[in-house]
Amino acid sequence: MPTRTSFEATARMGYAILTLLLALGMAFSVRRFSSVAEAQIDRLRAKEHEITLVERLGWSSELIVSEGRGYLISGDPELLEQAKIARARFGEHVRALRDHALSPTGLQRVAEVEQAARRLVRTQEELLAARQRTEEVGELVRRFDEELRPLHRDLEGSLARLVDHKQALLKQLYDDAKAERARLEVWLDGLLGLLVVAGLGIAWYFTKLLGGPYHKAREARDAARLALAARDELMGIVAHDLRNPLGAIALKAALLRRGADSERTRQQAESIEHVSLRMEHLIRTMLDVTTMQASTFSVTPKPCAVEDLLHETMEMFGPLSESKQVRFEQSLKEPGLVIRAEWERVLQVLSNLVGNALKFTPQSGQVTLSVDRDGAMARFAVLDSGPGIPSQNLTSIFERFWKDETPGKKGTGLGLYIAKGIVDAHGGRIWVESEVGQGARFYFTLPIAEAAGHEAAEAPAPPAKGDDRPRG
Repeated sequence: MPTRTSFEATARMGYAILTLLLALGMAFSVRRFSSVAEAQIDRLRAKEHEITLVERLGWSSELIVSEGRGYLISGDPELLEQAKIARARFGEHVRALRDHALSPTGLQRVAEVEQAARRLVRTQEELLAARQRTEEVGELVRRFDEELRPLHRDLEGSLARLVDHKQALLKQLYDDAKAERARLEVWLDGLLGLLVVAGLGIAWYFTKLLGGPYHKAREARDAARLALAARDELMGIVAHDLRNPLGAIALKAALLRRGADSERTRQQAESIEHVSLRMEHLIRTMLDVTTMQASTFSVTPKPCAVEDLLHETMEMFGPLSESKQVRFEQSLKEPGLVIRAEWERVLQVLSNLVGNALKFTPQSGQVTLSVDRDGAMARFAVLDSGPGIPSQNLTSIFERFWKDETPGKKGTGLGLYIAKGIVDAHGGRIWVESEVGQGARFYFTLPIAEAAGHEAAEAPAPPAKGDDRPRG
C-alpha cells in the first residue's frame, strides 16, 4: 500500500509538472505573440503617420500656390491671409515630420523638401509684396507662372521622393513583420516539440514504473487462476472419491444402530451416522460449487406442487423453530399452484433460506414462507424479523464464500451462492431486500408449469424412518 501511494504521488507530480510546462509554454507564446504584434503595429502606425504628414505637405504646397495666385489676380486680402495660413501649416508639418525618428536617407529627403519649400515661399513672398505695391497684375502673373511653378514642381518632386522613401520603409516593415512572425513560429514549433519530448519522457518514465507492477500483477493473477482451477479440480476429485466410502460408513452405522444390543452402542452408531451424513452434505456442496464454476451445472425440471414443497419444508424446520421459540408460518396465496422445477433442488434453496432465517431470528421472532403468482413465474418469499443486513453487503451476499461476520453464526459461505446457481439454472431470479434492524426479505422466482397438458405434479417418497439426511 505505501508503494502504491508513493507511485500515485509521483505520477501526480509528474503530470502536474507536464501541465505546468504546457501552461507556461502557452502563456509565454501568447505574451510573445502579443508583444511582437503590438511592436509591429506601433511601427506601422508611425510610418503611416509619416506618410500622412508628407501628403499634408503636398496639400499645403498646393494651397500655397493656389491661394497666392488667386491673390495676385484678384488682390483679395482674404486670399492673402489664406496663403499665409497655408505657409504656416506647411512649416508645422515639416517640423512634425522632423520630430519622428528618421533614417539618414529620410533626413536627406526632408531637407530637400525644406529647401524646395523655402525657395517657393521666398519667391511667392516677393511676388505678393510686389502685388501690394502695384495694380499691374499681368507682369506678376507671368512671373508667377514662369518662376513659381517650376519651384512648385521641384517641391512636388521632393515630396514624391519622400513619399517613395516612406513607402519603401513601410514595405520593409511589412517584410520584417513577416520574417519575425516566421521566426516566432519556428521558435514556438521548437518549444512545442520540446514539450512533446518532455511529455513522452514523462510517459516513458511512468510506463517503466508501471511495467514491473503490471507484470507482477499479471503473473499473480495467472497463478491465482491456476491455483483456483487446481483447487476446484481437486475439490471435485476429492468430493467424488469420498462419496462411496462415506456411503459405506453411513450404511454400516445404520446397520450397527439397528442391531445394537445396548443403548450406548445405539447412540454411538447414531452419532457416527449423523457425522457421515453431514460430511456427505459438505461433499454434495463441494460438487455443486465445482459444477457451477465449470458452467456444467444443470437441473431436470418436472411439475411440482407448491403446496407439497411448503408442507415438506414445514416438516423439516418445524421442530427447529419450536426449539428456538420462533414462530414459523407459511402462506400460499393461490392454492393448486404448480411449478416446473427439480424437487430436490428447490427444497435445497428453501432449506438454505429458511435455515438462515431461523439462524438469525431471535427468540420470539417470526419467519414467514409465502408463495404467490408473478406473471408466468411463482415468487417465493422468506421473511424474517432478524437484525437485517447492512446495505453494503446486499450486492455481495450471493458471491462465493461470502459470510456473515456475526459472532457465533458459522457457515461455509456457499449456501446462498449455490441457491443462486440453482435458481439461475431454472431460469428464475433471486434477490434480497433488507434494512438494518428491519429483518431480511429473500425472494426467488421459478417458472409456473403450463395450465394444460403438463404431467401430474410429483413429489418424491418421504424418507425412510431414521433417514434424517439434511436436504440443504
